[in-house]
Order: sequence, then C-alpha cells, then structure tokens
Amino acid sequence: MEITFNLLILVLSYQCCTACITKVQPSKDLNNLPVILWWQKQMFPHAEEPERDDGLVEVNCPNLGYKCMATYNKNILEQKSTELLTIMQYGTDFRAYEAPLPRKPNHLWALLHEESPQNNYLLCNKESLELFNFSATFKRNSDFPLTTQHFISSEHLTSRKPISVMEKNKLRKQGLAPVVYLQSHCDVPSDRDRYVYHLMGNISIDSYGACLNNKEFPNADLVDTSQMNSEELLDMLAKYKFHIAFENAICDDYITEKFTRPLHVGSIPIYRGSPSVRDWAPDHNSVIIADEFESPERLAEYINYLDQNDEAYLKYLAYKDQPELPNKWLSEALNNRKWDLNGEDTNNFVGGYECYVCGEMHKMEAKLRKGMKISPRVVSHNHLDCSPPQPSIGDISDIPPNDHLHNWISDYWQNLDQAVALRDMVLEGVSDSESLWSYIERRYHAGVGAMQHNEL
Repeated sequence: MEITFNLLILVLSYQCCTACITKVQPSKDLNNLPVILWWQKQMFPHAEEPERDDGLVEVNCPNLGYKCMATYNKNILEQKSTELLTIMQYGTDFRAYEAPLPRKPNHLWALLHEESPQNNYLLCNKESLELFNFSATFKRNSDFPLTTQHFISSEHLTSRKPISVMEKNKLRKQGLAPVVYLQSHCDVPSDRDRYVYHLMGNISIDSYGACLNNKEFPNADLVDTSQMNSEELLDMLAKYKFHIAFENAICDDYITEKFTRPLHVGSIPIYRGSPSVRDWAPDHNSVIIADEFESPERLAEYINYLDQNDEAYLKYLAYKDQPELPNKWLSEALNNRKWDLNGEDTNNFVGGYECYVCGEMHKMEAKLRKGMKISPRVVSHNHLDCSPPQPSIGDISDIPPNDHLHNWISDYWQNLDQAVALRDMVLEGVSDSESLWSYIERRYHAGVGAMQHNEL
C-alpha cells in the first residue's frame, strides 16, 4: 500500500474529508520513528550537534512515552520515504518564498509562533494558516497554547507587595507623575504612541525610553533593554500608581510582560491589547482597559479620580492581599500548563511542543499500522486570526498619508496576497517556492490584489 493524501481536497475544503493516508513498510534508515524537520536551523532545540550522517537526533518524550527523530538537515526531503515527516516552522521566520515545496503527500506542517502578530501577518490569513496541521501559538485555541508565556506563576503576581498608597502619595507630592510609560519600540501596528500622546495632554505621564521621551532613567544603564527585568528597574516602576501597558499589536490572547510586569510590582496596568485580557487578569478589577473609555480625555478623568481616592485605588490591588488568585480560571491555567518557563529540554514550551507533535505523529502512525484510514488534521483559522491594524484614535482617513500606520496596514493586506499565492502553489504542486511572485502578479492582473483593498 502507499500514502494517498489528497492535498487538493484538503486545502480546498479546510475540514475533514474523504482523503486518507495508508501505510507502507517502515523506512529503516529513519529508525522506524517519526521525524521532525526544523526548517529554521537557528530554532533547532537540541544542544548537541547530530552525530549521525543523516543529521538525526533522537527526541525522548518521557512524559508521553514517545520517541521521535529531529533534524535541521533539509536533505531529508530528498529521500523517497513515504513515512510521515513533520516540517516545523517558526512563525516569525516563516516566509512564503522559502516554503518547503513541493508539498509531498507524506508531509505535515507544524507552526510554532509565540511572538507578536506584527512579526508575520502572513500567518493571520486563513489561506496560509490552514496549510498547517499542528499549531502552538499565543491563542488559547491552538493545539498547544502559549498564552501564559509571560506569566511566571500565580505567586509571581501576588508575592511582591506594592509600595503603600501613603508612600505613593508622598512621591506624587514630590513631583512623580501618577502614570509611567516605558517604551523604546515606537511606531508599531497598535498605534499606541498616538494614544499615549493624546493621553499626555490630559494627565501627567513620565515617559522613559525612545518613544515620547520626557524623562531620563535615574541610572543610564537602564536604557539597555536587557535590564527590563532588573530589580533596580522594577523598584523604579513600583513607585508609580499606574503603568501604561499597551501591546505592539492587537489580537485576542496576545499578552506580554507589558501586562504582567505592572501586576508584579503593584502598579495598576492601563491596558490596550488583547480584548480578552480580563480572562488573564488576577481578578476582574485589577486592570484598567483603555478601550472601555470613549476617549483619552475620559480615561484621564478616571485616572485622576483614582489618584485622589485611596479607597477606590486600592480595590485594584486587592488581589495582592489574597492567599490565592481570585481568578480561579487563570490559577488553574498556570498550574495545569504542560510546560515550564524555565524548563529544560522537553519541559520548556519549545521542547514540549515538539513532543506534542511527536505524540500526534505516533497516534497517526499507530492507526496506519492497523491499516486504518485517517483524515489529515487541519489548523483552524481561530488558532491565530488577527484583524488588520487600526488607528488607536479616530479613523484611518484622519491619519496623515506618510504615517507609519499606513505601512502596517499595507503589510497586512500584501501578506494576504502571499497567503493566497502560497495556497495556490501547494494546490498546484509547485516545486519552486520563488514562483510566489508570479502567483502574486497573477492576482493583481485579476484585480484582486492587496492594492484593491479600500483600506489602502
């Protein structure tokens, strides 16, 4: 028997179909184990260099009871093996013009993408996302969710006690602003600096870093971004009553240290980013969400109110006095996640996800050995879908034509062109990934390219 993987039906339907995989005799040169090819060599998670001539390293997953082989040697694609082979793609570095084509019937694709959607808008389009069979993304919907990657632990959120409100009020009288903004990554898709600029017109904000800078660090060494978790910096931030925590891109479940750092030091986060952020907050009343206010002016009024009313202010820090997180759902998510931030090998999220893929491949192989037919699994759009960038204030028609935001919106829609082109290339069995540009040109000739979008 041989593999009969009807990729055309798979990609066109994006759901379980009548296509199936059947089994041939195991390939002896692959040790009879499923193989994972890491497409980007720099992401290969195994410290030792492969000693075998074929570049394979054994992956042991004791928690699952499985073993697989892993490599970054792309020559394995040339082998005429009919065994299942998973190609692991790191999202930030995934490029349509470098995709592993042709997509052979025995090839599975796995996506690892824990970073910002701004790093690769190609993957926010279903036409490319649904070419993958496994996913580990910041979305809770993914196969191996990484949403809590910036949450060290429940204890990390509660154990550090905040500076007393009396001391903070004293610092306020000495000239410290109520709000701190710490940012050196400017002109991002979330358009956060524009919002903060308008907020500054209504309330005092100490802005450190390159973006909207009006305050210098007490120690010049803190300019170095490698110091972002230093105790000296955390002590400085803890003095502020409020901390602007705006993500660089807006997408459900994309939550970073921008949110967890002020929670840790006991400064109330003023947040703009994931619409679902309250699901991941210590309790419902521990974060101020900027988008819940009709304007920066209204937000400033509320911050001023809290600044002048200690009792109302302290309600936002009540979780710090609790023995356990009031948000039981978050507590369970942190306690039950299948990887550790400081874990080694298979205990960190990279190794953990590799083992997840290994386990899924074993399950598929087991069915094939029994002569069973299996329907190839397909990643759903909700594993990463993110909306196009939008102005943080006002309408796109209000934004000057030379503003950075137009470039981000253009990037989003141009990546749609690449996603559709890649999908079509897979469908048509194209072997040269650099043919991407001719496929995009074909879309433009048909009048459906990115520049036809009204947003541009």
